[in-house]
Amino acid sequence: MSAPSLRFFLREQTRPAHERLDRMVGPIDSAERYRSFLGASYAHRSAVERYLQEAAWPEPFGDWKPAIIGPLMARDLADLGLPLPEVRPFDLSKDISRLIGVAYVQEGSSLGARLIVRMAAGLGFDGSHGARHLAAQAQGLSNWQHFVGIIDGLVGVDQAAAAEAASLAFDHAAAAMKGNGFS
Repeated sequence: MSAPSLRFFLREQTRPAHERLDRMVGPIDSAERYRSFLGASYAHRSAVERYLQEAAWPEPFGDWKPAIIGPLMARDLADLGLPLPEVRPFDLSKDISRLIGVAYVQEGSSLGARLIVRMAAGLGFDGSHGARHLAAQAQGLSNWQHFVGIIDGLVGVDQAAAAEAASLAFDHAAAAMKGNGFS
């Protein structure tokens, strides 16, 4: 029997952390909850985007780069009259295994964005006001698909280190949520 692909290994290894984060966020069913979600998402995402942008991606990644939506999130916060929240640093070594783990979480969030963008729309936020980042993310599935295509073809990745880094990224997101009123 062959070993599972890296993406499915990461999904299994991070399932508990991912499920805890999903339970913490729950449905976004009010404008106030959306505002809190947006602030928490920015606090997490901007730190992790900085970490990923500072990395030297090895040759197998070609021209692939992590999706950057922090500037759109800043515009969404401005739309809602909200200040930029405090950003807690995210710093790990930038070896390929850890980069993959962190990017797995960031890029995979585009899948959840497809659901959250509909919740936001029900509250009056869309791709031109308050939910630009979600609209861009929900349409950015090709970056996710390109990423998993690359990682599933790599050899020599320390899967345990990748899973640990992915779990730390989920923990960073959970801490940002807690810091913005989610429990």
